[in-house]
Amino acid sequence: MLIIFWRARKKAKRAKTRTAQEPGKEHLEKRRRDTRRRQWALALADILMLRNGLKTKDISLTFKIDNAKRQQLAQQVKKELGLKEDLDGGALRGQVADILNHWPGGVGQTPYGFYDQLAARGQVRDALAFDCARTAFLTRCIAGLGWCSDEQAWLVLLLNAQRAQDCFSSWEDYATAYVRARQIWLELHRTPATVAGRDLQIVMQYLEDPFSHWRALPWNEFKIFELN
Repeated sequence: MLIIFWRARKKAKRAKTRTAQEPGKEHLEKRRRDTRRRQWALALADILMLRNGLKTKDISLTFKIDNAKRQQLAQQVKKELGLKEDLDGGALRGQVADILNHWPGGVGQTPYGFYDQLAARGQVRDALAFDCARTAFLTRCIAGLGWCSDEQAWLVLLLNAQRAQDCFSSWEDYATAYVRARQIWLELHRTPATVAGRDLQIVMQYLEDPFSHWRALPWNEFKIFELN
């Protein structure tokens, strides 16, 4: 009887331990999934981040850059967003908040006729890929420069990522569509052909890089946007 009692007690103790561990495992799995979702959302802008000398490995939206680089980036982003160079403080954050609230209409200024020209050529998906990359990049920069809260930025980043995942079948599909749109963009900016020819090479190298996010993060393994 003592042996039976001892075995039953030991079995109950093991069951209790497993029950206590399950919430912890679920929490860790949720955190892991959330990290990968955020990595995925940011990875849409990896090519633009690298082109601008910014790191892509961290999911933190805080930029660890020196003051000179920060000022240079701030001027560039203000120009891209169509904001005055001397805009600062509450006025800056107010206009940025309005931009983020209306992000489906486009984040940043575009050359006149850019999207119309792509649509006329039947390159609607190319336009979307370009817009997804640009939205991800500018939103991350806005947050990294401290012009909005992380919560505002992540809402846009995750929704932007979900539309990309819904509209393309792979990183290669997304990237090549982006390159085609980028060629039109550079034409409208009268960019020399030597510069324009680099984009496809850079994208293909990143697609083949075993350490890139585009190789590490599956395209359709999970839904990007999930209500928590």
